[in-house]
Amino acid sequence: MPSLLIRLLLFLSSYFPLAVIFAVQLYLQKHTGWAAACLLAGLAGLIGLAAFMKTSAKINPLSIKVVSVSRRDGEAMSYIVTYLLPFIALPSGDLASGISLGVFLLVLAILYINSDMMHINPMLNLTGWHIYEVTLPQGDIYTLIAKKRIRKGTELQVTQMGDWIYLEAKA
Repeated sequence: MPSLLIRLLLFLSSYFPLAVIFAVQLYLQKHTGWAAACLLAGLAGLIGLAAFMKTSAKINPLSIKVVSVSRRDGEAMSYIVTYLLPFIALPSGDLASGISLGVFLLVLAILYINSDMMHINPMLNLTGWHIYEVTLPQGDIYTLIAKKRIRKGTELQVTQMGDWIYLEAKA
């Protein structure tokens, strides 16, 4: 199970595109410090995601056989709804709006981290990873994050990314 810091970085990476949108809006409103902070937070998340995916895919690989499979890439699309935030609650420099937006993002972060939603990350999809729900021979159902297409009967090496979440191991 990833540490709290890693889960926070994964959360930040999932909002990298939103961080870029905020950074552009804040920069155009002459809030360069806040723009830089948004961009740095997003970049920290991306670096954390890349490091996590590279290292965790090599830790304690398990061999599994997929009995049934269904794609779940669409889950990331529902996550994108929160990207509408900058168009609804544009950072206007108003302290009350900024605090409200900050509280909302804090609640999102806590839910993301505590709900083991690491696999619902648009940046994974944008970098070629796919989300699957797979059933194993003993009947257990897992979320699988994989680069390759998974089909019924596929045998592959995975590592445990979280509770009920597997990550395709790389050779």
